[in-house]
Amino acid sequence: MKQHVGELITAVIAAFGGWFFQRNKQKAELQANEIDNADKVLKYYREMVDDLGLRLKEAIVELNKTKEMVKELEEKVEALTDELKKHKKLNNTTS
Repeated sequence: MKQHVGELITAVIAAFGGWFFQRNKQKAELQANEIDNADKVLKYYREMVDDLGLRLKEAIVELNKTKEMVKELEEKVEALTDELKKHKKLNNTTS
């Protein structure tokens, strides 16, 4: 009977030791996984920010082109308006 009690105590101590050290190992693995996941999320957001930065630069270039086109068109409208006024004056004086 004493032999069985000794074996039982040994088994309980071994189980406790295994659980204790396994718990620390699991905690370390969990932390490593969390760090890994954080790195993945950081990489994903960094790629998103880089992509948005690129899109912003492209949009700014397009905006500048559009502004230049608007300026040119305004100048053409002004020139045509002046020319129209001149033609109206000429038509009024000849009539």
